[in-house]
Amino acid sequence: MAKSTDWKKNISQSLKLRNKKERHEFADLIESQNKLFEQVASLKTRNMQLTIETERLKSDNLSLQIRADSGGGGGGPGGSEKVALLEQRLWKLSEELTEMHRRRGENAQQIIDLTAAMKEKEKELQTKDAKLMDALAVENSLRAEMKHLERTITELEATNQTLKDEHQALQMAFTSLEEKFRKLQSDNDELMARWLQQKMEQAEVLNRENDNFIKHRQLLLQKELAEAAKENVNVPEGDENIRGIPQICLSASIPTKAQCKLDAHDGEVNAVLWSPTGSMFATGGSDRKIKLWDYNAGQCSCKGMLTGSNAGITSLEYDLDESHILGASNDYACRLWSIADQRLRHTLTGHSGKVLSAKFLGENSKVVSGSHDRTLKIWDLHTKACIKTIFAGSSCNDLVTLHGTHIISGHFDKRVRFWDTKSDNTSNEIGLHGRITSLALSPDRTSLLVCTREDTLKVIDLRQNQVIYTLCDDNFKVGYDWSRAVFSPDGTYACAGSSDGTLFIWNIARGKVEKTLKEHTHSILACSWHPAGSYILSSEKQKKVVLWSDI
Repeated sequence: MAKSTDWKKNISQSLKLRNKKERHEFADLIESQNKLFEQVASLKTRNMQLTIETERLKSDNLSLQIRADSGGGGGGPGGSEKVALLEQRLWKLSEELTEMHRRRGENAQQIIDLTAAMKEKEKELQTKDAKLMDALAVENSLRAEMKHLERTITELEATNQTLKDEHQALQMAFTSLEEKFRKLQSDNDELMARWLQQKMEQAEVLNRENDNFIKHRQLLLQKELAEAAKENVNVPEGDENIRGIPQICLSASIPTKAQCKLDAHDGEVNAVLWSPTGSMFATGGSDRKIKLWDYNAGQCSCKGMLTGSNAGITSLEYDLDESHILGASNDYACRLWSIADQRLRHTLTGHSGKVLSAKFLGENSKVVSGSHDRTLKIWDLHTKACIKTIFAGSSCNDLVTLHGTHIISGHFDKRVRFWDTKSDNTSNEIGLHGRITSLALSPDRTSLLVCTREDTLKVIDLRQNQVIYTLCDDNFKVGYDWSRAVFSPDGTYACAGSSDGTLFIWNIARGKVEKTLKEHTHSILACSWHPAGSYILSSEKQKKVVLWSDI
């Protein structure tokens, strides 16, 4: 009831305020109209009186005329004067009546004008009434909305209070979790310190193993050299490669010219590789073939062709005794051929993407392959089955093996990862600034040459796990994600091909380009340095293989 009384009072106050504001506009008009009505009333009364007086005078005049006519002028002078007075009085009354009619017409016109003005004012009043009603309706709507908003504010305040309570509870939980986090971080720092210490110890063990491997290799080499020195060997004149005996490179020489050029395949030549003894080399192309070549007296001749792949060959690898050759291909498989009879021995399938690299792991009984499907697989050649799958997390473009138990892989996500085959997790990784296209180990197996799509070669010290040299040139451009780079046999130089067909040779210690060789007309995909350090092979996107020499 109080609310009902409030809005009635509000309307009453609004009407009084409106009456107070608009009353003076009509007061003069109403007062003028009232005066006119009073004047008209008085004029009507006067007009009535004059009409009665006129009628009486007309009656008197008529009786006088009758008397004058009947008396024959017997009224005398007195009667004529009376008539004259009456006529004069009648004339005055007639003029007064005419003036009254004129004034009546003027008053009527004023009444009409005032009536029209009053109607205009009434229209304005109606318009303002309508506006007032609209304003009242808007006011009522706003009041209702205000009440709704007040209810909403009340609800929001209650919700805000709830949120404050929850925030306080969360703050307390956060403080507790922060304390736990600090404790866990402290534990993590301690574990990291222990892990780093363990990694340092593992690095020391790896270095010792590497040193032992090098010493063992040197002892074997010395033994073989000693045994070879005891034998009498007739070397035909002009035979530059002693077959079956590993080549020793004391100092690599830089080729200066193209000694031999050949169309090796019907398309891209993705891989080229000298054998460990340097007695022959192999090429692999997009025509799905591997070709074996002899080089003698400055001439290259094809000695065999290995078939069986269903897609282009992507990489090649000889075993240590040169009895088998391993090839990876784009048909999701890698294969092993025997060189003597040129027969396909094993087909290893299981990847779901292109196999971009395959290498022997330790002895010749195991193989590791890296694929575009982001996995590495280890294969047992005795059972022809995959014995382990490593999920690398990124497409593998190349890999190398170390000491028979360690794998180093280069990936599309710009990272070099180190794997221990005894565990499933990466033991270390190094991030670079470009996609990895190839990896190559130095002859002493202490350095890693990494080719990247940022048009640089990186030399990584495997004992320190850090980049120690960066090789680049303004004109050197890496053409493909599978472009290969190699060390020289003495570890002094690095060699890689550019997208414009130029072969670049860097002096690693100086970090500068030592030589550029230009014979190719298309992007160079792969290169291989002869074990004796005297020749370089390079292959390009369009059929051609070039053998470079300093002779």
